[in-house]
Amino acid sequence: MAAAQGAHRWVEISVEAERDAVDDVSGLLGRRCTGGAVVEDIPWDPTRRTVVKGFLPVWDEQTLQRLEIALLLLSRSAPISEPRIRVLEPEDWAESWKAFFTPQHIGRRTVIVPTWDQYDPGPGEAIIHLDPGMAFGTGLHASTRLCLTAIERHLQPGARVLDVGTGSGILSIAAALQGASTVDAVDIDPVSVRVAGDNAALNGVDDRVHVSLGTLGGSGHQTVPRHTKTGYDLVLANILAEVIIDLAPSLATAMRPDGLLVASGIIAAKADAVIAALDGAGIRHLERDQEEDWVAVVGRRGG
Repeated sequence: MAAAQGAHRWVEISVEAERDAVDDVSGLLGRRCTGGAVVEDIPWDPTRRTVVKGFLPVWDEQTLQRLEIALLLLSRSAPISEPRIRVLEPEDWAESWKAFFTPQHIGRRTVIVPTWDQYDPGPGEAIIHLDPGMAFGTGLHASTRLCLTAIERHLQPGARVLDVGTGSGILSIAAALQGASTVDAVDIDPVSVRVAGDNAALNGVDDRVHVSLGTLGGSGHQTVPRHTKTGYDLVLANILAEVIIDLAPSLATAMRPDGLLVASGIIAAKADAVIAALDGAGIRHLERDQEEDWVAVVGRRGG
């Protein structure tokens, strides 16, 4: 009964973190919160701190208490603020994205346009209309921008693509709009699966973007269905450094020989560890792109 009454009210948990603590906070919130963790870089903030948010249904008080305790303990040893908690009504949730989410020009031709905004496309621009809902991935964060520019450089027409941890579906939609023949998008969170599917339909690519609940394996999420398809020309993984390291053998298995991987969501201090793990799995490092403290790695299987 409580769940039904609070189905449209959410608790927002937010923490300000210095860059080297973002992965720890994101991992903690991502494991417990609906829709995973949301990371917001505020470009004009002179402190260069990052806001990490998570959301829970208002009735889930037990998980909220556990997160508060865990974040308070983490704040004693890591450069993060104490958690801030607030209840969002439906209208608060809808408006919370609009403060920072305006049309974003990324790379040579990609433009991310929120559903509530008007935008007149220029010649050759690939327009992605996006309502992030409760899923990560608006194009505002550096890790998403790095992936989008890598897609522009490396996606070949007709490619088969796998998007691991699809979030809002933004990378899958970009790949479909730029010539992929089919995109399999998987996420461990049911809310992300729903949001990504809605966004694919909104952009008219749901005939090529197939969204499902799934994982490649690794050490966690044993109850989530295993995605076992292989032979992908391009694999996208905009997730945490630790998760990429854990999934490195599975990412390699999903790729065709000579296929490409774009991995992002990596704090610069952990990039060498990610590259080493991928190399150990047979994915040779080709490129390392960096924006502020965030890194994207491009690798080739067996190259």
